[in-house]
Amino acid sequence: MRLVLLPLALIAVLATVGLVSREESGAPPPAPEAKLVEVGRFDNPVYVTSPPGDERLFVVEKKGRIWVVADGRRLRRPFLDLSHRISLEGLEEGLLSLAFAPDYATSGLLYVDYTDLRHRTVVEELRRAANPNLADPRSAREVIVIANRSFGHHGGLLLFGPDGRMYIGQGDGGGSFRGNFPAQRLDNLHGKILRIDPRPQGNRSYRIPPGNPFVGRPGRDEIWVYGLRNPWRFGFDPTTRALVIGDVGQLSAEEINIAPRAGINFGWSCFEGTSPFAFGQNGPSSCDEAVLPAIELVRGSAAVVEPTAAPAVTRGRPRVDARLEPGDPVCSIVTGVTVQDPALPSLVGRHLYGDFCDGSLRSFRLDGDRAVDERPLGVNVLLLSSFGVDAADRVYATSLAGPVYRLDAP
Repeated sequence: MRLVLLPLALIAVLATVGLVSREESGAPPPAPEAKLVEVGRFDNPVYVTSPPGDERLFVVEKKGRIWVVADGRRLRRPFLDLSHRISLEGLEEGLLSLAFAPDYATSGLLYVDYTDLRHRTVVEELRRAANPNLADPRSAREVIVIANRSFGHHGGLLLFGPDGRMYIGQGDGGGSFRGNFPAQRLDNLHGKILRIDPRPQGNRSYRIPPGNPFVGRPGRDEIWVYGLRNPWRFGFDPTTRALVIGDVGQLSAEEINIAPRAGINFGWSCFEGTSPFAFGQNGPSSCDEAVLPAIELVRGSAAVVEPTAAPAVTRGRPRVDARLEPGDPVCSIVTGVTVQDPALPSLVGRHLYGDFCDGSLRSFRLDGDRAVDERPLGVNVLLLSSFGVDAADRVYATSLAGPVYRLDAP
């Protein structure tokens, strides 16, 4: 997730001066298909969700707290505070997502994905406390723990699919320039989306669904799809149940990948987008069956390098030049939500996406495994970190700068 790799000083500069968007080409802006309504400000929000059938909104902060928003206001006590157990040493680390069990109303079970003080990915189960606005930290049970080779590329999303199984996005762990290409290794959980049943069974902390593609074949049984660099956010198409994945790129491209079935190889690190990345002696030997992205955003922007020029903005901060050469200033793709809110009729059935460095929100439709009719919404979110939906299908966007927005009718 490159979106948290920017130095904090640079984030502050970008928040002040903004970035050039793909829409700033001299053409008149499109009529907005939605408007942004701020529902609150938080400390580095990275995700929002709700339990099934619940009117409350739950906001996940990267630094380790989850807050409840009820009746339009944030409650005084956090629903859960894991800040003392979470590593923030790596800028891509922290509390990254929250998922409620489909039967949360009766079971009270919820799950979090975070990086612990040993820099491991931890998926943990907890239970609701007697007070429904609090989780019980004493109930914590580790479901799956994955060691990481670096402080980055941890993925981080937990999502219960339409089949009731848990899907886990796990990045490649970094280091793909050093001869380490785990996304193509089927004996490795990095660079994959995993599918498990989080209920314990015997002495195991989770179960393997029998329909997973590598059950009974060479490869880890948990793998659903592979060949991904850092699947930060993803979601399911409600009609086809295809998995729509935003995969954050390395040098030149951001990807949106479509998985209509299990077992697909999306090509990293043989390819970045549609361009070869690593083959032969220093990389994977072959990606003959790799599926190319449905949408590829090629980075055409670069920082202005003029040693004799004064920086664009200082404001007492270190000398940073935040200007960009013309192009698409994308750096970290964000997707994962299909609009089903009837209050947004022009967007129903469309998948939303955006980018941390290009604030313009956009949408597309699925036609089989193709993304078609791609277009802007006409609204922008600075430092976009995630999309989310509540139990009433209302759509939200979070900004690492602090605001959480709801998308309402324009």
